[in-house]
Amino acid sequence: MEDILASIRRILSEDEEEGAEGGETVAEAAPEPEPEPEPEPEPEPIFDEIDIDDDILDLTSDMMIEEEEPEPEFVPQPVTASDVANRIVSPPTVDASTDVLSELAKAILDQRDIAVGTRDVTLEGLTREMLRPLLKEWLDRNLPYLIERLVKKEIDIMINRAERLED
Repeated sequence: MEDILASIRRILSEDEEEGAEGGETVAEAAPEPEPEPEPEPEPEPIFDEIDIDDDILDLTSDMMIEEEEPEPEFVPQPVTASDVANRIVSPPTVDASTDVLSELAKAILDQRDIAVGTRDVTLEGLTREMLRPLLKEWLDRNLPYLIERLVKKEIDIMINRAERLED
C-alpha cells in the first residue's frame, strides 16, 4: 500500500518538476490522497462450530419416496361356453344388431365430414391436410425428447421394482 502511494507521489513530483521547467507555475498543490481505511477483518466461519453428522447426508433407500404403481388396465374376462349359453339374445340377433349399429356409426362419421365446395373436399379432410405439416414439425422437434423421457421413467420404475424384490 505504501509502495503504491510512494509511486504516486514520485510521479506527481516528476510532473511538477516538468511544469516548473516549462515556465508554468502550479496554482494549487495536488492534495495528497487520503489513506484508504483498513479493511474490516473477515468474520470467522461459523461452520467450524457446527458439528454435522455424516449419516444425515447419506440418502438411504428407506428415505426414498416410493412411486405409486400404475393401476392395471381393464382386461375383459374371456367369454366361456357357459356365458354364451346363458345369453338372452340369440347369435343371429346379435349379428343383425351389430350390423345396424355399424351402419349407424358409419352414417354419423359421414355426416361429420362437412363438404366444402365439391363433395370430395371436406372440412375435416382440409383441416387434417393443413395440420399435417405442423404436426410433423412438432413431432420432429419433441418426439425424441418425449420418448427418451418416457423410456427413462419406465426403466426407473422397473429398477425400483427390482430393488424392492431384492430386499
